[in-house]
Amino acid sequence: MSKDFKLPDKKVKEIKDYCNTIYDRSRTLQIKDHIVDKKRSGKEINLQGMGAEIWYKEKYGIPYNLDATLDKGPRTYKTDVDCLRDGFKLELKQTTYYNGCFFIEALDYYGKTRQLISDMYVLVIGKFPNYSKDLYIGDISLIKKFFNREANRLEPTMHHKIRKFGFHMEQDEMYETFEEALEADGRSTPRDASTMS
Repeated sequence: MSKDFKLPDKKVKEIKDYCNTIYDRSRTLQIKDHIVDKKRSGKEINLQGMGAEIWYKEKYGIPYNLDATLDKGPRTYKTDVDCLRDGFKLELKQTTYYNGCFFIEALDYYGKTRQLISDMYVLVIGKFPNYSKDLYIGDISLIKKFFNREANRLEPTMHHKIRKFGFHMEQDEMYETFEEALEADGRSTPRDASTMS
């Protein structure tokens, strides 16, 4: 798949309207912004993140819809999968910085210890609507980096630029393709393939 995939022009306004509608509806439900990058507004972060998810799905032909509803309440990483690809659960993160890294905070939105529950983690690089590439790290590779054998637990570390504790990978630690990341993890099936439909 081409690294220079661009969203179709006819989709750009539709995606932007969808992302902004979701953001505005979330505010009416008193959902507070959780901003890591203080240089961007909550609405901008939402557009970049959700736009990256849609760009990724368009690029790889993964079905999605743009029905702007929040009937089940706000999205959470525990109940909503960003993307399913070949049965694997993917969590997508986005950075506007071309030297930016993949980063997941150690604590979730509610201040609880963050769990790594996806099969694969994806970093989408660029800015809506012009994302430039996607990089991958499998959950096994990510866990290996942060697992403390002596303490027998995951221990997130402080990222030197972001100055927050979390799970992080620099771009040169990630893989160019989904298949390379699966191979690095020694995987051919998702961890819960028996329960996936």
